[in-house]
Amino acid sequence: MKKLFDVPQEKVLSNQAIITLINHTVFQFGNSLSLIFVNLYLWRLTNSLWINGLFNLIALLSAPLATIIIGKLVKQKDRLTAYRYGIFLTALFYLCIIVTQEHIVTYFYWFAFLKGISTACYWLGYFTLMYDVSNNDNRHRYLGWNLILTNMANVIGPAAAGLIIMRYTDLSGYLIVFSLAFVMFFISTFGSLKMKKSDMHHRQYYMKYLPLMLRKNPQFLRTLAGWLIVGLPQGILMYVPHILLYTVFPSEGFVGNMNMIFFGISIFASYLISRFAHLDSTRLYLWIAAIGFSFSSLFILWEISVWSVIIFMSINSLFKPLQANAYAAHYYQWIGRLPLKQHFRVESIVLRETIINIGRALGVLIFMFFSGDLDAVIMPWIVAFVMMLQLLIPVLTEKTNAKEL
Repeated sequence: MKKLFDVPQEKVLSNQAIITLINHTVFQFGNSLSLIFVNLYLWRLTNSLWINGLFNLIALLSAPLATIIIGKLVKQKDRLTAYRYGIFLTALFYLCIIVTQEHIVTYFYWFAFLKGISTACYWLGYFTLMYDVSNNDNRHRYLGWNLILTNMANVIGPAAAGLIIMRYTDLSGYLIVFSLAFVMFFISTFGSLKMKKSDMHHRQYYMKYLPLMLRKNPQFLRTLAGWLIVGLPQGILMYVPHILLYTVFPSEGFVGNMNMIFFGISIFASYLISRFAHLDSTRLYLWIAAIGFSFSSLFILWEISVWSVIIFMSINSLFKPLQANAYAAHYYQWIGRLPLKQHFRVESIVLRETIINIGRALGVLIFMFFSGDLDAVIMPWIVAFVMMLQLLIPVLTEKTNAKEL
């Protein structure tokens, strides 16, 4: 039993790593309180899956553009600059919803644009911090704890938000939830002040050397293509299942409780990963995750109902942390393999965020054009298609396993 909890010295996390994890948990709790309910808020106001899709599409398309521009700022200033801007703009996003209330429908495209920029700032800063505060020996452990704490926030947040919203017959419960989220982001802003700035001396933005790097390392292009495939189902799953559950069982509390169960499953999977995952088994983990995703889609193909959506989301919640950790660890290893090594880490994160958001946007576009409504005939085939595409990811890493890196 003692061996189960003992941590080898090389896997021990630094003080900065722990501070980063705690602050991210506070931020993610605010995010989890409100994120899925922004889509449900729009749905309650419009009853339009098209507006929900367009909202997410604009946010996802503006994020890559913002990431590329902000990347230069991060390199010339510091990753904490983008990180703090991300928290501030996210807080501003929810403050604007609180002020405008139902008029969000009139200006939803501007809200989506702000959401995309704030997301780009935060995740670019945070993913760069993740690389800086961890190393190849403890990265799987850091990523595992990151998912454990994130999913714990995601368990409590939607359930609490659902209970608050259910206490009100009108939409005022949503505004209370958005106000609580704003407070969390305010706290997170102060937490970021405890993080240390980078001592990076190379301030030049090396993105112009990307074509040369791809010519010298064509396998890196395959790795980047993997992020596009990872993003495809994420774009659809970020809003469709929650709306689907709500239309079948119209209760925000039910949606919040279901998310609590889904994230509880992810916490269990994340803990196992943090304890037992090894870098040299990365490709095996990607195969297991891809097969799990493909299997989950069979339930959606069988029929669209409460039970099938719940089983589909439960299986996805089990395998998503495995894929996320394995592919992130694989990608971070690539940063150390490239000619500029850690001096290209900001640019590598810019590439990752840009490509995965393009993948998410493509997923939303595919869904909008082929299944604009909750079509029980076309929709499951679209979901199954993007899920089964995940089988390509371990293939893309075939010649770049841990031993070769």
